[in-house]
Amino acid sequence: MSGWSVIRPPVPSDRGGECLFVLLDGVTMEPVERWLYETHSSPVYEPLYLDTPLSGCRALSPCLVELEVGSPVFERFIEEEAIREAGWLLTSSEPMEVVADHLRRLLIVEHPWQGEQTLRVASPEVMRCLCEAESLQQTSFLMGPIKRLWLPEMQKQELIWHHFESDGEWLRDNLAVRFQLTEAHWASLERIAWRRFRFELAEHLQTYFATGPWLSTFDGAEEAAGEVIELTVALGFHGRRAHFYLANILGAHGRSALDENVMPELARSLKVADGRPPMERLKSAVSLAQAQLNRETSV
Repeated sequence: MSGWSVIRPPVPSDRGGECLFVLLDGVTMEPVERWLYETHSSPVYEPLYLDTPLSGCRALSPCLVELEVGSPVFERFIEEEAIREAGWLLTSSEPMEVVADHLRRLLIVEHPWQGEQTLRVASPEVMRCLCEAESLQQTSFLMGPIKRLWLPEMQKQELIWHHFESDGEWLRDNLAVRFQLTEAHWASLERIAWRRFRFELAEHLQTYFATGPWLSTFDGAEEAAGEVIELTVALGFHGRRAHFYLANILGAHGRSALDENVMPELARSLKVADGRPPMERLKSAVSLAQAQLNRETSV
């Protein structure tokens, strides 16, 4: 599988023997079928949850939509929904029913250690993680009948399209086999949880330390949150609470909290092991940081 970034996907056309589809994310766009009929008088589409164990959640079902030349669905998706990462585009030379059946194989998958897993396959982020893991392997069943795909991602204020193309042949027999996640897939998917946590930590910093010395040294709260996450691990602290504790310390005092020449007692609590459990040492650092902040604000 090959992958790179592009400025904008191609418009639907009747050339090349491939049909363009969009897979809409029913979670982000609920109710997605209403959106479809508001956009197109007679859309050609397939809800993926039909005839699966997830059929009872049809309101949240991703929908595979065939895009004809001049499709209003394509234009509205590009202009309004791509920035919300509410789905992704793909091409195939196979009929929509075949493509839909393949995508249904990706809804409920198997992992050798984690067991059965349900994937939010219409999420561009999920598909990108899977594709990036697949590119490390010689044989890929992820793409199936899909020839090309385009996955939108918002990076700060810019919309980026990640483009992947299938390098191998597809066999119809593969449709009968449940898709198997590898360790590479699992490790790649774990990045999603960290990305969402980074957003959460960024909101915390922006809410409580918007004018503090930490945020002022970064190009945005998300970048500042990413540095907090890296420092938390580098200092030997682990867990959700540890990240928020360090975010509070750095949000209030900036890098001075790590400088033994400026704030020696606090810096040593953060950087030097002293026999106490790491979390106890971090809680002590929080108390020192709060005491210092109280002294500064009372002057």
